[in-house]
Amino acid sequence: MRRPEEVISSLADRFNRDYPAWARGQGTWPLRVPLGPPTTAQRSADPVACHAWADEWRAYSGPGEVEHASMRFPTGTHDMPKALLLRRPRDVAAVHPDTGQTWERCGHRLTMLERAFPGARFTGIIRRITDLDEGDYQRLVGAVTWLRANPASGMLLRQLPIEGIGTKWLSRHAQLVLALLEHDDPGLAPEAGQPVGQSQMRLFERLGLRVPPELIQVTVLDPALRTQLAGMRHLAASADDLNEWRERPDTVVILENKETGYAITDDHLGTVVLHGQGLSVANYARITWVQDAGTVVYWGDIDAPGLQFVSDLRGYGILATTVMMDTATLDRFRHLATEGAGPQRVSVPRLTESERELYDHLADYAATHDTGLLLEQERIPWEHAYPQLLTAMKGLGVPEVTLAVGKGTGV
Repeated sequence: MRRPEEVISSLADRFNRDYPAWARGQGTWPLRVPLGPPTTAQRSADPVACHAWADEWRAYSGPGEVEHASMRFPTGTHDMPKALLLRRPRDVAAVHPDTGQTWERCGHRLTMLERAFPGARFTGIIRRITDLDEGDYQRLVGAVTWLRANPASGMLLRQLPIEGIGTKWLSRHAQLVLALLEHDDPGLAPEAGQPVGQSQMRLFERLGLRVPPELIQVTVLDPALRTQLAGMRHLAASADDLNEWRERPDTVVILENKETGYAITDDHLGTVVLHGQGLSVANYARITWVQDAGTVVYWGDIDAPGLQFVSDLRGYGILATTVMMDTATLDRFRHLATEGAGPQRVSVPRLTESERELYDHLADYAATHDTGLLLEQERIPWEHAYPQLLTAMKGLGVPEVTLAVGKGTGV
């Protein structure tokens, strides 16, 4: 025998689970909720309790209609509550003030958006639209309205006349913006909190916005190369700017960590360090003198994404030599490792034998521990790391890797 408060709680849970589908006209109506009327044994054993339960439902003042059925008791036949009939989603929403407000907000916003953007698609986004606070909802409407009217503005996101939006806001709400703009490529929506990358560049281009250049941190170790840069040792520049250099390095060191680049304080002829760009392979590959360098050294974190980066870099025809990215280094500093990302690909084809051994080890670890393994390069003591980095900069030869694609064709 289900009591009113139990049924109301169940209906509130049902509403929160299903209201996005109901808002799109789905579901079977009316909805009948069984109340679990007393069984024959219950009616015989404790008729007083059965009638007390029925009185609770007679006093029920919530939404829906209580249906009754005649049931035989030792004292005669009596009407007992049988089911609660709810004719439409609004009735279910009315079981609690919170669900009622949610349904009202959902209906208001959905009606307004369907009228304003008749070609929009709402699959999978109704809950997110409903849950937006009023400020973000108004920003969403304003952004989509402006972008529809100006599909090829060529403006930077910062220049749009919409208060409160920016790169982080767009990253969080890209799926909603794209859906209301009738775009059906969810791959354009970058993951929230991720750095600007290829997906966000594609998103900006799809929205007709100008993509701000991604700046690469550069440390110029050769004094002669610094003369064309007014003596600057450290700078940040786009790949296009770096391609304008007249004098070019013969040795390029790519470091995943930004601070490691600043830690190299002595000079080295013909050498430039690129650092702090994370895993932006394409940006490095666009620099012509990286493509043409006699020696390219890559030192990144020991983890699966770092080795995937190496494979991708070689896919652009850059035969990079890795340093301190092997099982020996991991074993020596295993006590400094933390949890990290596991492998995200089935195939990583352009690794050397030692790199492949490390990748397989990381993959096995992730498979047995439900998490990846990460040894960040900045955790390796400098007195150990720097001599090995210097040796690699002097040239260890190119890795024995058979490239699956030609130079410049990408990954």
